[in-house]
Amino acid sequence: MVKLLLLALLLAPLSSKAAATETPWSVTALAGQFDDSRFLDILAADGGETGPSYMGAAILGRHLGHGWDGVVWEGEAQLVRHWGKQSHWEKNAALVVYWTRFPWNHWLDTRISFAQGLSRATRRPPLEENTRRLLHYMHADISFSPPGNPRWSLVTRLHHRSGVFGLYGTEGGSNFLTAGLRYRF
Repeated sequence: MVKLLLLALLLAPLSSKAAATETPWSVTALAGQFDDSRFLDILAADGGETGPSYMGAAILGRHLGHGWDGVVWEGEAQLVRHWGKQSHWEKNAALVVYWTRFPWNHWLDTRISFAQGLSRATRRPPLEENTRRLLHYMHADISFSPPGNPRWSLVTRLHHRSGVFGLYGTEGGSNFLTAGLRYRF
């Protein structure tokens, strides 16, 4: 997946000119529950091993530009609070790529995003087993807005921290299934 993101960065140069419908900033509030399933299993709707650990996130997003038609780039800064089986804060920074062109957008405006970045926890999260405070951050999400009113969106996101198969010196990680609201301004 990292190779795919790098390829996308090379093929879709950023433009300083924002698309006509893009607003420069967004704020997102999410809440979710821990899922002990693997990231790809959850994306394939084969997860569901949830546990009594929860998170809430406040996210500030900034429009960076757009590539070819339908691709939008954003940056995100996140502040995450965990409670339940683990209790700590997490700070994340990520580069997000959105796909915005779907044939049904005139009925339901849809965006799918994928992000890569860094995540730093204030202490080692106990659910991540042999982990570190600094890990890789990744997410996949889908958001829906009323047609013609992209300011408000309902968002569902798979929030992921991991050692990227040992790249960060550990193989531990965690997944949280989240949902919330986004406002663009």
